[in-house]
Amino acid sequence: MKSNKFLKSIGEKVRTLRKAKNISQEKLAELSGLHPTYISDIERGKVNASIYTFYMIANALEIPFSELVNIPAIELNKKIKNEIAVMLSQLTSLSKKKQAIFLSAAKGLIAGMKRI
Repeated sequence: MKSNKFLKSIGEKVRTLRKAKNISQEKLAELSGLHPTYISDIERGKVNASIYTFYMIANALEIPFSELVNIPAIELNKKIKNEIAVMLSQLTSLSKKKQAIFLSAAKGLIAGMKRI
């Protein structure tokens, strides 16, 4: 993946996760200790931010660092990627028991879809 495409992909992921948590760029900047303009530049893929910067953003979004920087090799439809990111964000806010129930149901759905 070329660097500009990677920067745009990770920037879109930051934007999607931020919006899924109903956080403004200004609030994310405040929570992460970064400038709002820098957050905007990251989301648009205009800057090559450091690993530490993405670590601070992940902490501000209350997600694991690995979730933020994991860009799937298989490019999915942008709408589907956004929906998955929103669902993942919602899933992480559930209790462990409810997460297990959701995952069990999702596995069952996927297994059933494979038979179709």
